[in-house]
Amino acid sequence: MWIITPIGYYSNTWGTGNMPIYTAHLYRTNGSAYDIHEIMTSDQHLDEAKYAEYGPVRMSFQFAISYGIGFAAIMTLLVYIGLHYGPEIYQQLRQSRSINEDVHLKLMRHYEEVPHWWYIVLFVITFATSIAICEIYHMMPWYWVVVATLVPLVFTIPIGIIQAVSNQQPGLNVITEFIIGYGMPGNPIANVTFKVYGYITMTQALNLVSDLKLGHYMKIPPRNMFVVQLAGTILASFIELGVAYWLMNTVANICTPEGYPFTCISANTFYSASVLWGLIGPGKLFGTSSPYHPVLYLFFVGAVLPVPVWYMQRKYPNSFWRHINLPVAISIAGAMPPMPAASIVNWFIACFVFNYIIHKYRNTWWQRYAFSLSAGLDSGVAISGIVQFGIFTKAKMPQWWGADADHCKLAPTGGFLNRVSPPA
Repeated sequence: MWIITPIGYYSNTWGTGNMPIYTAHLYRTNGSAYDIHEIMTSDQHLDEAKYAEYGPVRMSFQFAISYGIGFAAIMTLLVYIGLHYGPEIYQQLRQSRSINEDVHLKLMRHYEEVPHWWYIVLFVITFATSIAICEIYHMMPWYWVVVATLVPLVFTIPIGIIQAVSNQQPGLNVITEFIIGYGMPGNPIANVTFKVYGYITMTQALNLVSDLKLGHYMKIPPRNMFVVQLAGTILASFIELGVAYWLMNTVANICTPEGYPFTCISANTFYSASVLWGLIGPGKLFGTSSPYHPVLYLFFVGAVLPVPVWYMQRKYPNSFWRHINLPVAISIAGAMPPMPAASIVNWFIACFVFNYIIHKYRNTWWQRYAFSLSAGLDSGVAISGIVQFGIFTKAKMPQWWGADADHCKLAPTGGFLNRVSPPA
């Protein structure tokens, strides 16, 4: 991304020289901000006549290419898992009830298992509630709720395998937006609703599996784990919704630059995605007449790319090829924006030091303390976040060069090209 983004920007690919080099905001062809109210009907759908008059939406080169990387990532994931773990998945599905029991499973036999009907009843209740809410509030038709439920059914196992071996979870945001974008173009509410049901269901399923696995190793009774997980989920839903409403009603200019530090980087990216995939739709965004049409070819690239890597890993099992995990490498690159680009540099440095240098030259220390160090760093981030929020959001900090968050004065508005006047 550090190579192709400057090339795309400075070569003015897709006319992106009028925009910031790194942003998730949306623009007109002349580089001015895109006002979605100019193209919407009163019921928040796309007005085709207004859209034709106002002009097409444009995004930065980096934002556009991140969607292309998302296309490649989803295909790479399926092909990679099929090549490396396909036979194993098939075998495990056939022998899931007849495999040899390890010591943990033998010890857990002392507790009663969670009956299958508990999960079935919970699924029926939540599924029926979802359909009722979507129909009553006109969010999307009931059959799209069914489709949204099938998406995580397909992807939970492949993504779960990647998360198990790398602790990184590829997302389903792009593929869910793509599906509903073609199914219900011009409807941003349906788009974000489908994405939440299709993407977050998979995320929550893997979170549940992860917690149940931890409870399995800690010898916590399965029924107790089920009840605690269910109660925590219900409680957190009301708390998070209440906090969100409280922030929106108490923080002035929230989710805007004037509301700093509450600028909502991820929420703004979510909003831009709802406009691109929902309001405009992938048919217009990536159609044959769109400058972004070549991005669709990354679907094919993502499907082909794992094959030669898999071949080299099989032919040279002890070479550096065995360390290459394409779904992780590609999916993390597609997370920018909203992820700050500097974060990946910090992650790489920390990973290189601990998982290469220390792992290679101080392996005994690494085996003993690496996991504890990782848990400590995660806990430290959570605690420091609370401390920083309590101290630095209201305190007046000293003004000096290092405190200036914007050392590139052209970054917020672009500036590589001279902006042209808006069309009359």
